[in-house]
Amino acid sequence: MTRSTLFDRLNHELEAFGKKAQAALDEGKLQIELLRTRRKRDNTARDLGMLCYRRERGGDVEPRRVEALLVRLDELEAEITRLDRQVTEARQEQPAAATTM
Repeated sequence: MTRSTLFDRLNHELEAFGKKAQAALDEGKLQIELLRTRRKRDNTARDLGMLCYRRERGGDVEPRRVEALLVRLDELEAEITRLDRQVTEARQEQPAAATTM
């Protein structure tokens, strides 16, 4: 093998490795964002549950507060669905990127 062929092959392998590493980092960032969003959803659901508990036990609960938490839960669920889709797409693209290198 000539020196230039060896360097070309090495360069090609390094580029492929770099692309795989970047894809893994991107997926990791999505996973972290997904976990944070799920935590926000869980905290919002907990808050809503506490309001419902207070209301059932005769406490004073503002209906606007309950509605605001329901809207927030809907928004977070939509965000989780979007992030789940992005993670799935990222996982499907990784093997395709590996075979094209």
